[in-house]
Amino acid sequence: MKLKPLKIRNFEVKYPVIQAGMGVRIGNSTLAAETINQGGLGTIATVGLGDVKTATMATYLDNAMAYLPREIQEARRLAGGKKGLGVNVMVALTIYKELVECAVREGIDFIISGAGLPLPLPEYVGDADVALIPVVSSGRALEVVVRCWLRKYNRKPDAIILEGPRCGGHLGFSMEQLEHPETCSLEIILAEAKEVMKRYNLDVPVLAAGEVSTREHIEKFIRMGYDGVQIGTYFLGTEEAGIDRASKEVFVKAKNDDIVIIKSPVGLPVRVLKTPLVQRVLSGQTEPFVCPYHCLRTCNPHKVPFCIAKALLATWRGDTEHGLYMCGCDVESVKKIYPIREFFETLAGE
Repeated sequence: MKLKPLKIRNFEVKYPVIQAGMGVRIGNSTLAAETINQGGLGTIATVGLGDVKTATMATYLDNAMAYLPREIQEARRLAGGKKGLGVNVMVALTIYKELVECAVREGIDFIISGAGLPLPLPEYVGDADVALIPVVSSGRALEVVVRCWLRKYNRKPDAIILEGPRCGGHLGFSMEQLEHPETCSLEIILAEAKEVMKRYNLDVPVLAAGEVSTREHIEKFIRMGYDGVQIGTYFLGTEEAGIDRASKEVFVKAKNDDIVIIKSPVGLPVRVLKTPLVQRVLSGQTEPFVCPYHCLRTCNPHKVPFCIAKALLATWRGDTEHGLYMCGCDVESVKKIYPIREFFETLAGE
């Protein structure tokens, strides 16, 4: 099968692949730009970009507003100004509106938004020429988004990402559903989404997220009816991913038996590796911390067992004792640290 280009709104890329906007600092300007250079869509994670040594609750917003433009501009430079650069902005963030508006000012090509339903996203984007891509995990959630956007803003999504129950990171499913993933598979979710799209006369690309690490996986989802894929876990092992090599080695060495689902301070289930931090949390221990930013709307620092911002920054630094390592069920596909170019070279030809 020859892989067709992926067109979203007014831009097109060679391959139907979106690099997931993985935070904190994994999806950075380097990874996003090299994904674009290789023919995919590159995504910057907007969370946690600032100067963590100086940022406080009082300066958190200003810090973020200073660093996000730099990251976007650097990605543009590294990609030679080519189209296909986006950001991922989590709905759960306290500065969601400000991050969206900042990305729009910087002329971003697309915005991916999940970890909650991005109902006000069109309001913050206004009439800017930016592709809007909601992330949902069911036809019901998609209908809520589409109905709201049409009624309030006369706007439809420009593409849709459907995350399945075997994805990495935060999951839009109940624990019961996650114990029985066959009841909410990407095939089932696609059928639900197609019904919603038909009702609302919506004809846009739909992308699958979950256990994609080879060309064969991409072809499988395209045969299923998807237009492309979003890849997260497999790109954790790339040279360009913005975390310390020690953290990349954690993913390289991980086995499927190391994966566990815990409750995140975000308020959602999160699939992670059973590293020392997670083992302590599972045993009932609490990681002491002082909330420096109030970065999440849904986080109560007096009740959660650990600070997710602190844990993800530890991952970025390579502090494997205190880091949180999000991943999908296909973590064993990350067998080495490699240049992302190697993956895209497999997508050429028939």
